[in-house]
Amino acid sequence: MLQKNQTKPNHSSHVSLHNISHQYAEKTILNDISFNIERGEIICLLGASGSGKSTLLRLIAGVETLNTGSISINDKIVVNEDIFIAPENRQIGMVFQDYALFPHLTVSQNIMFGKIKNGKITRQDAMQQLDYIGLTEYADSYPSTLSGGQQQRVALARTLATKPEILLLDEPFSGLDSHLRVELRVETKKLIKANNISAIFVTHDAEEALYLADKIILLNDSQIEQMGTPDQLLNQPASIYAAHYLRRYNELDVSIENGMVKTPFGDLQTQHLCCCAQTNLGHNHNHAKLLIAQNDIHLASYDDPDEYDHQIKVKITHINHYSEFSELHLQVSNTQQTLILRTSLREKQVKINDEYNAHFNYKNLFIFAQNT
Repeated sequence: MLQKNQTKPNHSSHVSLHNISHQYAEKTILNDISFNIERGEIICLLGASGSGKSTLLRLIAGVETLNTGSISINDKIVVNEDIFIAPENRQIGMVFQDYALFPHLTVSQNIMFGKIKNGKITRQDAMQQLDYIGLTEYADSYPSTLSGGQQQRVALARTLATKPEILLLDEPFSGLDSHLRVELRVETKKLIKANNISAIFVTHDAEEALYLADKIILLNDSQIEQMGTPDQLLNQPASIYAAHYLRRYNELDVSIENGMVKTPFGDLQTQHLCCCAQTNLGHNHNHAKLLIAQNDIHLASYDDPDEYDHQIKVKITHINHYSEFSELHLQVSNTQQTLILRTSLREKQVKINDEYNAHFNYKNLFIFAQNT
């Protein structure tokens, strides 16, 4: 279920995209995309490979020719079917996945290579940027002597030195190891907010989008699947696709009869499920999907369960260990149903064939109608 694309150009917004459609030959890459970006806002374009994220970024930058629609910056149209403002006149900075540093220039010379409205970037400007990112001692070093994380910091500093109003970042952390990605995420967000720059990140990583973004735009099959704050996408997913992209869920085939959801482990009242209203499920529905988040199942019973608590008896059939969590496969007693639970296992050690009275809460479940 796609979120309706009803966004209209907002003349008070920093950036406005209106009815953007784009094709390569016969293939549609973007289909009727509209959204606004407020000054100082961080937007994340989130989606799988081929969803149109990077194409959209290039159209905003002006390095690709727009087919249909319009883009405005500061209430001024920079591109439509009749107008085209060159990239260098859009006050946009871009940080690429591969850093794009000049190997024959030192770190400070790389930063000084850019241009600003009122002239050249001085060495003093470059040193100020290096001070922001904690790399002043590398001013006269060459990029080849830096680590991947340091090179990415320099690429960001070079872009910020040009004093852009809008910063575009195309999967800037994808080539880094997981710990460094987290570290740079934090640093980059601080720098962007400190400079009051509007920023657009392209990423396929939901965790990255949830941390960085003021607003997430989830793309799927050339269209906006859902747009909203991180909290809205997590807690009010507009579709099964949106729900699964942001979190890992157990997905069950269910039906609805007389206001009750019929599941393999008992009946649940539809009025208690948080997604019933927004998916417009009728009193009776033959086909629906019930989603239970893998980290919302708990291997313990409440001492005093409320009306929203549902308890089941389970047996652990398989365990997979990862660096920050363990994945438990649970067989629901007296059924063929298997559920997956993700847990830190800090409270107790578990083993295969252990049995527990597990529980989950109605208010954390989602249910979506199926067409067939």
